[in-house]
Amino acid sequence: MKPIQVPDFANYKMLSNLEFAPEGAYGVFCVSQADVESNGYHSNLWAFNAEKGEFRQLTSGNAERSFDFNSPSSVIFPGLRAESDKKKVQNGEQLTVFYEISLEGGEAKELFRVPLSGASAKKMNDGLYLLTASFDNARPDFDALAGKELEAAKKAWEEEKDYEVVDELPFWFNGQGFINKKRSRLYIYNSADGSLKPLTEPLFDVGGVKYCAGGHKVIYTGHSFSAMRSQSNALYLHDVKSGETTCLVEDGSFSIHGFCLDHENSRIVFAASQVEDGAPLPGNGLYAVGVKDKKLETLVANVPEDLGCTTGCDCRYGGGCTMKAEGGKLYLVTSYDNTSGLCQLEDGKLRHITPAELGVDFFGICGGKLYTVGLKNTQLHEVYQVDAATGKEIQLSNFNGDFFQDKYVAQPQPLSFTNKDGVRIDGFVLLPMDYDEHKKYPGILEIHGGPRTNYCAGFMHEMQVMAGAGSFVFFCNPRGSSARGDEFADIRGKYGTIDYDDLMAFTDEVLKKYPQIDDKRLGVTGGSYGGFMTNWIIGHTTRFAAAASQRSISNWVSFYGVCDIGPWFGKREMGGATPWTDLDGMWRASPLQYAMNAETPTLFIHSDEDYRCWLPEGIQMYSALQLKGVPTRMCIFHGENHELSRSGKPKHRIRRMNEINDWLFHYIK
Repeated sequence: MKPIQVPDFANYKMLSNLEFAPEGAYGVFCVSQADVESNGYHSNLWAFNAEKGEFRQLTSGNAERSFDFNSPSSVIFPGLRAESDKKKVQNGEQLTVFYEISLEGGEAKELFRVPLSGASAKKMNDGLYLLTASFDNARPDFDALAGKELEAAKKAWEEEKDYEVVDELPFWFNGQGFINKKRSRLYIYNSADGSLKPLTEPLFDVGGVKYCAGGHKVIYTGHSFSAMRSQSNALYLHDVKSGETTCLVEDGSFSIHGFCLDHENSRIVFAASQVEDGAPLPGNGLYAVGVKDKKLETLVANVPEDLGCTTGCDCRYGGGCTMKAEGGKLYLVTSYDNTSGLCQLEDGKLRHITPAELGVDFFGICGGKLYTVGLKNTQLHEVYQVDAATGKEIQLSNFNGDFFQDKYVAQPQPLSFTNKDGVRIDGFVLLPMDYDEHKKYPGILEIHGGPRTNYCAGFMHEMQVMAGAGSFVFFCNPRGSSARGDEFADIRGKYGTIDYDDLMAFTDEVLKKYPQIDDKRLGVTGGSYGGFMTNWIIGHTTRFAAAASQRSISNWVSFYGVCDIGPWFGKREMGGATPWTDLDGMWRASPLQYAMNAETPTLFIHSDEDYRCWLPEGIQMYSALQLKGVPTRMCIFHGENHELSRSGKPKHRIRRMNEINDWLFHYIK
């Protein structure tokens, strides 16, 4: 058996966006794979014949991710295939070209092009297409100018690249850069005459959008603003035939993050968090609103599980459908008890369809049959057919199986215990490769982000690399994690208290069960919330020989004022505290206050375009340890954001893992 090594993630195939044609048996999805040589990701569309169980690659341009069915036997997708078109976009021109390709294969043909940036399309009826595209309110309307006016406007716009003027909050956002006056906007394109008509106003920012062919309806969420982006949104219904738009759910009460039209086209079912004092509250509810009478109905006030898949994994690249109404039933993906699964809503209660070991990321429905994509046990993404009555699954694809034939994959060993407060804490342990119970080994505690996410008994490339290198790896879901209900997840105003206690108690339990772990050779690492907790740990204990803090929070006061979600997330998680109402409380919960207690050699990993946990959060801790004389190192990745470990440039992901492994194993091995 061979160990899994750092560059091996470039062999993994990651699936996303499974959709089925309204008629016929075809499904289409995206397959993505990291490419180290080009330092990017290759994404192509694949077709799936549900009747025959056959898979066929449709595109090979390595840049196709979004699509929609243009007919039962063809799909439409955006792209820039011609070098001349690529140069136009590089020179600042707004352009998206749409192509059509048959599901039976063949060459893609250009269908139409529009003067929009980053557009995606949904096929409507009568030759109409619903387009979503980026819109910059600060950009001059060059099409309305000519001659000297056009030349002057282009020159002025070019000079503006040297400046960044902001008058909104937030003015930047992780993964998007500066977003001041930039919006996601809806358009309707008429292929008959080539006309392009905006559906939403310039300052309206669109969230989710769906088109329902049978009802000629466009459903979308969003809100309009000019200075302060709201954390809530409204739900709208647009009638394509009449041209009328109706607001079904007013802005201000909900943060809506998923919706679908029910089977009778009479109600829109949506998942949402209630908004209080400008920020979404923890937890989710399921609601329905009448299309005609706008009557709001609560289906499930507090869903006992987290909606969608919240399990952590560093082998995903995109998602897919997690809520759909079909045949008079509502299906949705939820996370519960350290896994995610497909559920059906029946009489206000959720019935689990899939077994716990079949982790579900997203799903599709074709001919009354259910198809899921997810991570079964320690396998990577595959397509499964699921029996709705029994939950029995049949694996249909084999995109990743062959690579692992000769590899050591550590199987997560469950380890649960009841903490001092009587709460069950669940965790897992990976045994090192060539494990010998008569030998001593180092151990590494991994801490997830969020904090409202969770670990499962699935595959994590980072952890498998560490186990293959000869270390125990252990990880758990402390209070604050998802998939155990709102009460378990709620640590507002308690950061660094009960969650820290759970992590330390879990470490004790691991050492007790596995005496083969040398308690003098322990490492700890984590990112985001895990980075916060790593910073907290080194200021409160010296039990770890080395630490690697990634994309962390160190100071709640500075986080509040500079990070993209700081004013809302920071205030909520600090139990309502702000720098003006409870400065002492925010400082008391900040790892930076305790940095002078640290003695643990610590590596800091940060990215200079991470606006979620901005670079200064790491610099503050790094500087404190340097001043104290604690061995420390900082690696800053240029051009990366908060998603470095999951979707960063492949060469950067390799360097990141090498930095962490070299640092930790230097001290613990």
